[in-house]
Amino acid sequence: MKRLISLVVAAAALLAACGGGGVVPEGADVTLRNTLEEDGPEIAFPALFELPDEAFDENGTVSFSASEFPAALAQPGTPMGDISGLYDINVNADSITFALLPTADDPFWVNVFGVFPAGKFDRYYLTFSEPHGISGSSSSNESVSLRVDSDTVVVVEISEGYDMSPGMEFTIDLD
Repeated sequence: MKRLISLVVAAAALLAACGGGGVVPEGADVTLRNTLEEDGPEIAFPALFELPDEAFDENGTVSFSASEFPAALAQPGTPMGDISGLYDINVNADSITFALLPTADDPFWVNVFGVFPAGKFDRYYLTFSEPHGISGSSSSNESVSLRVDSDTVVVVEISEGYDMSPGMEFTIDLD
């Protein structure tokens, strides 16, 4: 009986150390990079402005009480002018949520609204400073999936049929 109690206590301590059973570790640093693929090879978003791939990389820290990237892709002073954020990206212990930010009259993003055609991919690479613990996922949007590239990198892939319009939001539940 003592041994069983010791095992239960050890298992509870292990779960507490892992953030209460979630798969993503709170406090881990995370870097976000956006790429696009349409009618050609996959390119990093900054390449559209002839900038290095890492020019628009964003850094955050996983927090279960605040959004890691409240205005992802916002960039002041680009050759196209100031770019407002495209998504509020929130990483939690067991989910990742993307909420589209621009309104229908946003001067930069208005030209990208619409349904994604075949062959178009918008990818968000999330690179964690420590193993993320994600082994699988399910998405609230059939045009959105999550790919696990390594124990520190996952990729949110938005593809054909995605209706990119004001107010769009999706959640990826993590296993």
